[in-house]
Amino acid sequence: MPRHIAFFNFPAVGHTNPTIGLIEELVRRGHRVTCTVTGHFAPMVKAAGAEPVQYESVFGDFYRSPSTPEAVAGEGLRSLNEATSLLEQVGPFYEKDRPDLIVHDFMAWGARFFGAKHGIPLVRLYPVLAANEHFSLRKRFPVAGMNDPRIIESAKKLAGLLPGFGLPPDPMGFLEHIEQLTIVFVPRDFQYAGETFDERFVFAGPCIAERPYQGTWQPASADRPVLLISLGTAATGWPEFFSTAVEAFRDSEWDVLMTVGDNADPAAFGPLPANIDIRRYAPQLDVLRHARLFITHGGMNSTMESLYHGVPMVVVPQSNEQRANALRVEELGLGRHLAKEDVTAQSLRETAARVAADASVADRVRAMREGMRSVDGPAVAADAVEAYLAGTG
Repeated sequence: MPRHIAFFNFPAVGHTNPTIGLIEELVRRGHRVTCTVTGHFAPMVKAAGAEPVQYESVFGDFYRSPSTPEAVAGEGLRSLNEATSLLEQVGPFYEKDRPDLIVHDFMAWGARFFGAKHGIPLVRLYPVLAANEHFSLRKRFPVAGMNDPRIIESAKKLAGLLPGFGLPPDPMGFLEHIEQLTIVFVPRDFQYAGETFDERFVFAGPCIAERPYQGTWQPASADRPVLLISLGTAATGWPEFFSTAVEAFRDSEWDVLMTVGDNADPAAFGPLPANIDIRRYAPQLDVLRHARLFITHGGMNSTMESLYHGVPMVVVPQSNEQRANALRVEELGLGRHLAKEDVTAQSLRETAARVAADASVADRVRAMREGMRSVDGPAVAADAVEAYLAGTG
């Protein structure tokens, strides 16, 4: 029976992109899907067949990661403000047009507030490494100590808000709560402590959907290896990296496509060698179909897309979450982790050469790719959602 399923997203590219395949599958099965989105993401969800429910985000058009430790420590408060602002704006819509189920990003706390207040069942989404009683990024790779004043302020504010939604005034209990169903857009093999996650967790793996609205891309030459370099759409605070990368691969054997987003102006690099193309954005899926290597920040969206296309990585993380992914990539033999403080033109060039020439890395990446593609992620995720819906009446 068709149902109304509301997606509450966190307004970041790496959080929204992984949901599109699931949304398309649910729409294909006849469900009505609505999605809370900023204007930036509205065309994307509309193209997937869903109805955008637009709001103005605390983070602007989309989330941009902070570039200082002080700003990172304040992310909890910003996320809480995002949740309350979201509810103020979309709450009236959903009170009049009540969904049968809320599917929400793990950072979209507003969904949990609304669901608890109105008795609507919830399904959680993890587009990153999932958390259970045995593993969490927050504990394994902490961004700030629990005695940090900004953490304490966030916890106090959260404790004061929870009772208003019928929830206990327990911030840690709220943060550590596990839903009856959680869908993870990561393979279990990539998940830290993957064997400890029980039947409450469905590892659908990446639910990658095509993005025709981004255009297409073709390599300049079929005879030269393609190197993709990107620090992601959310990166801020390190424009020097791109100049270092130009120096590293100038007039090399690589045809380089480098995307800089809002970090830098491509025109600021001046005349470039023929083998380097710098753009603000590019259709990443198209590029990865041709790439032999990806130098990436290690956001999970980029990491999954790289592995799905069988492309090994050099991971240069800037955040703790990205560092966790980089260490996992290296641990599983899918590429190399290169710490930010170790980045030079020489280290980039040498690390790229080592990874590209390593047959064992190529074999493990190929095996991961085959494992991912053997699972119909959107169908697995949609089956889990429908089964859960049936169980909730």
